Amino acid sequence: MSKNKNDGEIRFCKKCGCELTSTNKKDMCDNCRRERAGKIRKGALAVVTTVGSVAMFVITKGKHGGNKA
Repeated sequence: MSKNKNDGEIRFCKKCGCELTSTNKKDMCDNCRRERAGKIRKGALAVVTTVGSVAMFVITKGKHGGNKA
């Protein structure tokens, strides 16, 4: 009979401190992981939007009153 190293060990979420289920293999609870993923998604969307805006500005600058040297 093999014993798992986590048998009988109570683990807690490293962010909020709530007790984790015995089947959870992560260090954070599901709620904290979802919140973190949402923040990462929003940050990535902001970066993509900014890059897209700058690209559109550069592309249209020559067509709408750019420097005519």
